[in-house]
Amino acid sequence: MVTKTLEEAKANFEASIGYIPDRYRAGVQKADWLTKAKSDAAEKNFADGVSKAISNKTRQKAIAEMTNEDWKNAAVNKGAPIIGDRIRGALDKWAAEFGPVYSTVQAKVAALPPKGTDWRANITNRLVPVVEQWRKGAGKT
Repeated sequence: MVTKTLEEAKANFEASIGYIPDRYRAGVQKADWLTKAKSDAAEKNFADGVSKAISNKTRQKAIAEMTNEDWKNAAVNKGAPIIGDRIRGALDKWAAEFGPVYSTVQAKVAALPPKGTDWRANITNRLVPVVEQWRKGAGKT
């Protein structure tokens, strides 16, 4: 069997950058992810995989091989260049989903009684209602 050198394989992989995004988009457009993803079989597979990962301590073992600097470097080098574009692309969805919840919290804050001198009463009468409204908005009542 003939194999490529690592350098040749890397060059071929790099050359694919020009056409892979279009192939990826086309494949996504053809896919029906949801039907299989919401099935009972998929849920069982997910639960089995998570249980196996927990029992094998897969996460913990992988973390043990990392350093804080490894994580920081990856976050800075991979995340920082794209986070702004990702946020920009999600703004309308964020506003549509977060806006109604935020509006109810704003209304709750506007209706709070005035702040008093008793810190416990302030927590009970001012903080707790706002936190409860956030939880309600998140569907966690």
